[in-house]
Amino acid sequence: MSENKILVVDDDESVLWVVQKALDHLGYEVASEKTMSNAKKSIPKYNVILLDMFLPDGNGLDLLREIKSTNPNALVIIITANSKMENAINAMKEGAYDYLEKPFDIDELTITVQRAFNDLKLRQEISQLRNKVIEKSSPQIVGKSKTMLKLFKEIGRIASKDVTVLISGESGSGKELVARAIHNNSLRKFNSFVAINCASIPKELIEAELFGWEKGAFTGAHEKRSGLIHTAMQGTLFLDELSELDINLQAKLLRFLQGQEYTPLGSDKSIKADVRIIGATNKDLRHCVKEGTFREDLYYRFNVIEVKVPSLRERQDDIIPLARHFLEESFRLFNLSPKEFSKDALKALTQYNWPGNVRELENKIKRASILSKGSIIEKKDLFYEEHSFNSIKDFLEGKLNGFIHKMVNLENLNLYDSVIQEVEKALFSIVLTQTEGNQLKASKILGINRNTLNKKIKQYKMNY
Repeated sequence: MSENKILVVDDDESVLWVVQKALDHLGYEVASEKTMSNAKKSIPKYNVILLDMFLPDGNGLDLLREIKSTNPNALVIIITANSKMENAINAMKEGAYDYLEKPFDIDELTITVQRAFNDLKLRQEISQLRNKVIEKSSPQIVGKSKTMLKLFKEIGRIASKDVTVLISGESGSGKELVARAIHNNSLRKFNSFVAINCASIPKELIEAELFGWEKGAFTGAHEKRSGLIHTAMQGTLFLDELSELDINLQAKLLRFLQGQEYTPLGSDKSIKADVRIIGATNKDLRHCVKEGTFREDLYYRFNVIEVKVPSLRERQDDIIPLARHFLEESFRLFNLSPKEFSKDALKALTQYNWPGNVRELENKIKRASILSKGSIIEKKDLFYEEHSFNSIKDFLEGKLNGFIHKMVNLENLNLYDSVIQEVEKALFSIVLTQTEGNQLKASKILGINRNTLNKKIKQYKMNY
């Protein structure tokens, strides 16, 4: 779209002549249409439009509404010979940028058009800056697998449609990231994204958190307070763990979704709210409806569009890119020197089932980035729980390595007997201490005969 193109919608040839004479020498490209029907086809091509209030085939206000609907960034300057006050007021209420009366002064026309183009440029610069801020401040969804590309397409299709959305998926799969992506790609992106976890707040408090309260509404309500719906005004309210909402509160939420009105606690006045609602659940809401824990009418109200977030095991191709992404993130967050995964670690990452999904992967990577030694992250750094029970060999090798390295040059040391005796003595001592000297319990834990244990106690002169 050219930055210096302007459309004049007017059936008066003299108006077009005046506009061209005023703007041609300033470098503006002026085009014209005489009817609403023809102008509708040209609307997407122009961001500054001069529009007559009265046209041969309709009212210019109707066309103004259509312009603001199909090309909301366009700046429309109303021009008319009918200078009634209500015409000007109605035009500005419908979103007109300015209002000029015929016959208009050429200087006034020029100044108004130049101001419109300057404002348009400024708005575009601000929008670009805001988009950069959003990109830097918002966590990004990482993924190149087929399932994720399908998800990205769904987000792109529904983001601009101002409808209620239900996001379903396992815990830790990234449902809130999807909700933020929908918000950040919608017309509401420059307004607030407010998230609340319905399972983390007691049912007695969540209504007050959502709708707010008046002073004196309940014990402790010393001051009036706005709720999260008010905070999310003209933005998005994200209700995580939607299935955990109390059944009575579900009725009030339904009324809000139907009428976009709510009543704070302790008040008798309804408040209008322009808020988009996105819900998320890790449960099958249809099953919850059958069990009677979730209202059927609220389910259908939410399920206008459902977005299903795949589990991590359904997007195997994304595991390694995600792991590297979280590793890079750890370097920045914790001021760490660069590290890399070993081949065994990468293999283990792809073979693991990831019951906790992306959240579990992120936690394992960040923990390993901090606790691992050196520049290589090994399998045991990632899955330390597994190794804590199966690495006695590694433990003993680590402890004995330094000792044996110093002793191998000595002759006639009888190293085998010395090491075995010391390990046995230490092992028996630890188990007997844990069992408070009960040899029967100790022998069962050790897996040896009680008489054998008794002989060893005497051999090592242990006091049990």
